[in-house]
Amino acid sequence: MVCKNVVKVKDPYSHLVVTIPPEKVFVIRNHRGKEIRIGLFRSPKTSQYFRALLSSAYNCE
Repeated sequence: MVCKNVVKVKDPYSHLVVTIPPEKVFVIRNHRGKEIRIGLFRSPKTSQYFRALLSSAYNCE
């Protein structure tokens, strides 16, 4: 599912802060039940994929 809510993330390939929606969001839980959200993004300049940590309040729509 492609998300439409945009997020500001730092692109590790172009070293710029870009505002793009994640292509996919993964929710990982640790043994205590805390959730971590990781977004999969595509760099607009180089078209390479990278991951970034999302806030816990982020909702994918």
